[in-house]
Order: sequence, then C-alpha cells, then structure tokens
Amino acid sequence: MEKVVKTEAEKYELTDDSSYLFACAELKAREYEFLDKSKLDRMAAANNTDDFLKILSETVYAKKINLIDEENDMDIFILKSYKEIVDFLLERLEDRHRILVYLLFMEEYLHDFKLGLKSLILNSSLENLFILLTFSYDELISFLKKESIEITRENTGIFLKIINDMIALKKEFQSESEPDKERRINFRKTEIAFEKKYISLILEEVLKTGSKMLADYLRHWIDIQNIKNMNRMKFAGASLKDSDFLYPGGFIDFDFFKSIESESPDYWARALEKSAYGEIAIKGIHSLYSYESFFSFEKNESVFNIRFFDQIKYSVSNPEKIFAFFLRKKTELIVMNMIYMGIKYHAEKRNIEHKAEFLSES
Repeated sequence: MEKVVKTEAEKYELTDDSSYLFACAELKAREYEFLDKSKLDRMAAANNTDDFLKILSETVYAKKINLIDEENDMDIFILKSYKEIVDFLLERLEDRHRILVYLLFMEEYLHDFKLGLKSLILNSSLENLFILLTFSYDELISFLKKESIEITRENTGIFLKIINDMIALKKEFQSESEPDKERRINFRKTEIAFEKKYISLILEEVLKTGSKMLADYLRHWIDIQNIKNMNRMKFAGASLKDSDFLYPGGFIDFDFFKSIESESPDYWARALEKSAYGEIAIKGIHSLYSYESFFSFEKNESVFNIRFFDQIKYSVSNPEKIFAFFLRKKTELIVMNMIYMGIKYHAEKRNIEHKAEFLSES
C-alpha cells in the first residue's frame, strides 16, 4: 500500500494590531514598487546587461544602479537592499515580533553563523563572504571566542541563544583529535547539528509571537527543505539511511520520509501529490531527473511561499502583512539577480524567461 501524505490548507483568522497601522499604511502605499510581469519579461528579454540596467533604471531601484558593476555584479546592490529591509523592520516591529527579521532572512543568518563557526575552527578570516544584516563579522567572531554566554531574563536575545549553541558545538568539535579527512566529515556533522538547533530555536521564538500563520509558514519551509534535501541526497547517490539531513518541526514527520526512502523518486512524487507540496514535488522531481536541475524546486517553492499569504491581502494591520510584503520584495531581488546573471553568462533565453515566473505566477 502506498504511503501518501496529506496536508490541509489552513484558514487563518487574523486580528488587526493598532501598533502596526502606520507601518502597514506605509507599505500599502509602496506596493507600486513591485515589478509587474511586463517589466520582468522585458528584463528577461534584454540582450545584454546594459539593456537590463536601462530597464532597471525605470523602476524604484534606479537610485542604486551605480552599485552594480562587472566586478561585483549585483552583490552589493542586493546586500544594501537587504540591509534596508532589516533596518525598516527593526525600526517598526515591536520587540515581540523582531524574530520576523530572522524568519525572513533564515538562510542568510544561517550562512553567517556557519561561516563564523568555520572561520573560528579553521582559524581563518572569511569576512569577504559575510552578509551584513544586524551584526558584524567581528562581533560574531568576538562572541564565538567566549567560553559561554550568560542568558538572563534581561538578556534573552535570539542572537545570544544561537551563539551559546554554537559555542557548545565548537567545544565538542575541538575536543576531537582525528585525521584531517575524518575531521572534515565531523565538521559537516557539526554544521548539520547546528542547522537543526538553529531552525528549532527560530521556530520556538516564532511560536512565542502567537502567530499561527507565521509558525505554519516556517513549518512549511521545513517540510520543503526536507523534500529538497531528500531528493538532493537521492540524486547524488548518497545513502538515505541516516536521517541527519532532515530538519525537525515540519508538518511531515520523519516516519513518513523513512517509510519511502528506499522507493523511487516517481514513488515520492505520487506520495506527495495530494499534499500542499504536490506541485513542488512533482515538477521538481521531473525537472531534476530530466534536466539535472533544481530550478523547478526553487521556483515552485517561491511561488508557494508568496501564495501562502494571499488570504491576508485584505487585512489592515498586522505583523503577517508586513512580513508578506518583504517576502515578496526579497523574492523580487533574488529574481532580478538570477535574470542579470543569466544574461551576463549567456544562458538560454528560455531559462532566463523562466526566472521571471518566480513572481509572475504568484
């Protein structure tokens, strides 16, 4: 009998929060900033990066075009845009909702923390790879060099909680004395252990906000990462016996993944077909094994995430509405970067045009 996972679409009853009336009104007025399909299609059709930049100059991003060049591509442009989002959120969010910054930039913060851990263990500066959001590379390294961080009632920030977990893992790793090859394997295990602790801690903090919708968004994110990771491992021919690569906290429990791990990818697609992730799984698996590309997984994940917040379009003022605005904004920045890089490196036009679908289908 086939294993099938089902997840029902949730309806959320959101109450308006008067403390966010001004911020939401401000963002409502800024919705004109979002690029429409015609603009994205024109960008994707550009013959070269100069033509792309001419089209970009017609948008709200025109004032930052000088940050884009041949050497850095759109990296500085993207990082400055991310920092502007973070600064806006930190200025307007109540303390109890500041975890939304970490939720929005889950992967970027995870990248930075792992970078700091690796830098300390290797005793090598990796500052050039650091993404500056709310703390600097030097601040991160300085905290990581401590033996422990005291968590008190007055000092309970998410940053320090994460640092404490990292310090413990660092000590555990550094206590091992093994050949280089085994140390590299164990370092990857340390990274995975940290990823799990990090995601669990973010989920714990999001739950404290009382927003079921934002907690469910993260639980969906965890499910999708697990589906992608499982397919990544299978495609690479790696053993699926070890569930280390699965993150806890999603709607789909580990028993389901374990029950299908020995089956074919086609079986996986059928098993997930009636779940909330049917489109992601079916199209992603087909694309992976037909074209050796994870693009479909990434595209349909983005479409899923943006559509998830459709039902709050007509609410007035709440943190979910603020989060949804900047999720769309962040996705837009990622799409523009993909289009730019596709044009620069002469990717097939069909592939570049598909990048625009991250947003035009949502």
